[in-house]
Amino acid sequence: MYWRFIFFLCIIFNQLVETIDLGGSRKPQKPKEDPRREDVNIAVVYQHYAGRSKSYDKAFKEVIRKINDATAVSSLRRLATRYNFQAVDCILPTGTFYVKEVLDCLCNNVTSNNVALIIFVTASETYDSTTAAEQYFLTAASYTGIPIIAWNADNAGFTFENDLTPYRILQMAPPIEHQARAMLALLRRYNWPKFGVVTSEMAGNDRFVTAVREELDRFSNKSTKYEMIHHCHLDTRNNTDMDLKLTEVKKNQAKIILLYANAAQAGAIFAHAEKHDMIGEKYLWIGTQSVKGTQTTVKAPAQAGMLCVNFHTVSNAMFAPRDDILPLIIQLAPKLFGAALLQLRPNQIFPLKSNVSCKSEDGDPYWENGKFIYEHMKAAFVKGNPFHVDDGHDSFFYTFEKTGRLRNSILQISNLRTNSKGEKTWEKVGIFTNNELKMADVQWPGEKANPPHGTADKFHVKVVTLHEPPFITVSDVDPDTQKCPGNQGSICDWGDVEYTDDSGVKKNKTLLKCCSGYCVDLLNKLATDIGFTYTLYKVRDEKWGLKTENGWNGLIADLMHNKADMCVTSLKLNSERARDIDFSLPFLDTGISIIVKIRSGVLSPTAFLEPFEYSTWVIILFVCIHVAAISIFIFEWVSPYSFNMQKYPPPEHKFSLFRSYWLVWATLFSASVSTDVPKSTVSRLMALVWAAFGLTFLAVYTANLAAFMITRVQYYDLSGIHDPMLNFPQDQKPPFRFGTVDGGNTHETMKRNWHKMHEYVKHNKFFRMNISSGIEAVKNEELDAFIYDAVVLDYWAGKDANCALMTVGKWASMTGYGIGFPKNSPHTALVNHYMLQYQQKGDLERLQNFWLTGACTPDSHSQTQSAPLGIENFLSAFVLLAGGIIVSVIVLGFEHIYCMHLRKPLQKIDPNGWCGIISMAMGKSLTFTEAVDRVQEWRSRTQSLASTNSPQLKRRRSANLKPIGDFTSESYPRRSPRFLQVETNL
Repeated sequence: MYWRFIFFLCIIFNQLVETIDLGGSRKPQKPKEDPRREDVNIAVVYQHYAGRSKSYDKAFKEVIRKINDATAVSSLRRLATRYNFQAVDCILPTGTFYVKEVLDCLCNNVTSNNVALIIFVTASETYDSTTAAEQYFLTAASYTGIPIIAWNADNAGFTFENDLTPYRILQMAPPIEHQARAMLALLRRYNWPKFGVVTSEMAGNDRFVTAVREELDRFSNKSTKYEMIHHCHLDTRNNTDMDLKLTEVKKNQAKIILLYANAAQAGAIFAHAEKHDMIGEKYLWIGTQSVKGTQTTVKAPAQAGMLCVNFHTVSNAMFAPRDDILPLIIQLAPKLFGAALLQLRPNQIFPLKSNVSCKSEDGDPYWENGKFIYEHMKAAFVKGNPFHVDDGHDSFFYTFEKTGRLRNSILQISNLRTNSKGEKTWEKVGIFTNNELKMADVQWPGEKANPPHGTADKFHVKVVTLHEPPFITVSDVDPDTQKCPGNQGSICDWGDVEYTDDSGVKKNKTLLKCCSGYCVDLLNKLATDIGFTYTLYKVRDEKWGLKTENGWNGLIADLMHNKADMCVTSLKLNSERARDIDFSLPFLDTGISIIVKIRSGVLSPTAFLEPFEYSTWVIILFVCIHVAAISIFIFEWVSPYSFNMQKYPPPEHKFSLFRSYWLVWATLFSASVSTDVPKSTVSRLMALVWAAFGLTFLAVYTANLAAFMITRVQYYDLSGIHDPMLNFPQDQKPPFRFGTVDGGNTHETMKRNWHKMHEYVKHNKFFRMNISSGIEAVKNEELDAFIYDAVVLDYWAGKDANCALMTVGKWASMTGYGIGFPKNSPHTALVNHYMLQYQQKGDLERLQNFWLTGACTPDSHSQTQSAPLGIENFLSAFVLLAGGIIVSVIVLGFEHIYCMHLRKPLQKIDPNGWCGIISMAMGKSLTFTEAVDRVQEWRSRTQSLASTNSPQLKRRRSANLKPIGDFTSESYPRRSPRFLQVETNL
């Protein structure tokens, strides 16, 4: 009876369990079989694992049963009224599988059962042929058009494009982009702005580097700049390659290294890194999921204290462990598919039996309706647990991007620690999800409590230089502090000097100078950004570097003999130097140019004629003036208001042809002289027109005269290095003198390309030791021109106090200035990296504007304001005055000749006074009236003088004078009355 009672209680308890859920709510009753429910086949594809396949099959059938029984989550219970899910298994061989197995699965299991969804899961993380086989299966399955839900940890090794939509794949495993994002989050948290990347030949390495670069671009506008300073790809099967590449990583000072490799390859890399002392406390390696894999204990060489970004995959247990991720994914996939079916609109209802077949006669090769389900699957979401049930992540939602990849992931940060037994084990120290990083205590490399600095330890370099303003400008240090004045510049070793100590013994000491300039600022910026210190010294022989019979000298020799690690000055790049040393990218373009002195010129004697062309002067002086004068005279002659068409001029006329010319000349130059005005209206109108012409002429002439009276500058306007004055200097009178700096790049170029010029300079000893002495030679007119670097010459011309220098001609032998290094220097690539950044950001341009821009510009060499003019500059005015005096003397001679020899014959020739029409003065000189007028003028002058004396004297002088009417006919011959009338009124 007791056992029967116990059995009865068990039956009652089982019934209660079937009707009441764990939360206390009643479970819905299992629906009855409804013939209207549509059968939907779902295929699950996985590899055969001993002891695991049964658990996968069990998990899949369990979730199918719950959906069909309406015992799944409440949001999916409606599926039981419309669909009847059925499971289709397809098991692939373990490890690598081949085309035969893939086609057998697709044709005999998937398409033959008209499945509507393919679920593909695998626990492989070998990233080799197995990964390739997985991709082949997914590619072949995508040709059917059936939607695919995939989960495989090695998806980063696939060569699929970022967008999985063409393949109709939803990838539920975290993509490599999320791992790169988590790594950048670690860099931000611990302030590691600079890092290196090391990748193996494992599939997907290019995609990982691309993901890192894309994440860097996302943070390019942040206040802290994150920078991948080095990336190398290692062939773990080639020990020599690994040693060389790791040496480069070490030289580039990358202390934080992101590693993309599988566990076996990571062990080989760490074995070689240990030989190079790159797994100590100064370095930190951060690996991807593939580095850790499913390992919990690491036996191969690895860095204790390294970090790894990983997600939960599967353990190495032979049988299905409790935390196996694959059963969880297998259970989530049908739920996601069901959520997509519930989103189908009534007009999208269609049979969920795919009509795909491997044979053309049995069906279509592609299921078109699968795209509708796939699009709704991307928009759907499902709640699940990406880890095992004890991790407390049951509230995670699987949502997807438009590309078919996860929108968000839960990633774990693992730390490789050393336990009490000396074993290296992985322990969870952080979580990254929703772009948020949460970290616990980390055991850092070397068992340090604090993270490594992440920045390279500052290294020291020796930098050789040579004085060349504005690139290297040298000044004295402060005698009290022995530092640069105002701390502007760097202390540099400028050679040894001899001095006498207190005891009278001569000794040598290092002469310290203050170096500043373009190259010093550039060097300081590189030192700050890269992280190094330097010692700057002057090359002892003060040579730029010329290859002689004994080899190189100067700067190049110091680099070749490893006396210096770097050469920073205006060192020009050329092919001969590049064979023996390395150059950085050019920081400034230059060439070979010529500098000459500007000399003040003298005004031309004809400068007053230069405002107008000679043809204009001819038209004005020989056409316009004569036409205007004759026109005014003719208009006055023919006008009825003047001569009234008489045969002879009227007695009251006061206008003649010469007076017309006098009026025209006086009006043209606005002379303040008395002129006679014509009487007729038309003549006066013509005079006004001429006055307007004269006003315009004088205004234009005056305006242009100021410009032409400015002192002209003179210089040798050479066209370039091939100018005849340089190629045939001895043909010039006197011979043209030019030179360059001895031992520089210009000297070398001249010696190699322009032999005649080189021989001429060498024969006449026109070489100078440096640019300063060359400039002084040009200014002191010891040389007529100096040939050197174009940028340097532009600087000297721009800074000259009197703007008395000028560069002429086109640049020749275009090249650039670069930083020199010994061959195969580890610093070359790093400097080039930053030089590219400086070019893009405009840092080099700002340095150029600050150091190379002078006060003298090309336009400033032409005089723009008035300057005091000397006698030589006003020569044209004196010539004009002297010419006027000479012409006046000639006219005076003609007057004497006329009065003494020509007047009496002219009286006989012109008895009617026609000369008065041409010239009033000439006409009066031929008449009696002229003499009478002269007597009256003398008498009036006498009376004005007498008025200053007593009245008695005035009366006595006036009594002695006879009236003009007392002249009798006996004194003067009688003339015809008509002629006298005309003469009296002249």
